[in-house]
Amino acid sequence: MNHETEIITGWKPPRYIITGEQGEGKTTLLLRILAELTKQNVNIGGIAAPGYFKDGIRSGFDVLDVRSGTSEKLCTTNPTENSLLYGRYYFRPEGILFGTDALNRSFLQEKVDLLVIDEVGKFELSGKVWGESIDLIMKNPYLPMIWTVRRPFVEEITKKWPMSRQNVIAVGSEDHEQIIHDMMADIQRYRSETTL
Repeated sequence: MNHETEIITGWKPPRYIITGEQGEGKTTLLLRILAELTKQNVNIGGIAAPGYFKDGIRSGFDVLDVRSGTSEKLCTTNPTENSLLYGRYYFRPEGILFGTDALNRSFLQEKVDLLVIDEVGKFELSGKVWGESIDLIMKNPYLPMIWTVRRPFVEEITKKWPMSRQNVIAVGSEDHEQIIHDMMADIQRYRSETTL
């Protein structure tokens, strides 16, 4: 699919970045926003990475294909067969492949109004986990996007993958209704700027 021929002149894709510290609720806020947008018939693609806890300590993350609703274990603090150690987490190759496939399908094959990447951080900056998929997406960004990014990495990530339209949303300071309103306006503009 050649996206360049689909876009009518004048469209500048927006990127929304939900930011906060680790464990502050970025994914929770993201999923809340996605649920509201889904009610308004927005076609959403990409990935979310909800964490889970054991004995009150974060012990791993799943990767959720937001389009299909299916998920796979992404990483855990305990090693598994063929797992890759990044930071304190052991990443499962099957989880990375699952998330990469979901991202690539959303960008290259499926007709979606919004692309989700949760989360983008130090591993992606060094080309790991979702790094290669983001490089591909950002060669020709055309979709409205929403990313989650830990606060310390926002500046570096926006320099590495710049976009002309960007809205940074800090967890705890957000106005949910305004975010949904702004995103719907962008999505409607995107729909009107692309050929059917």
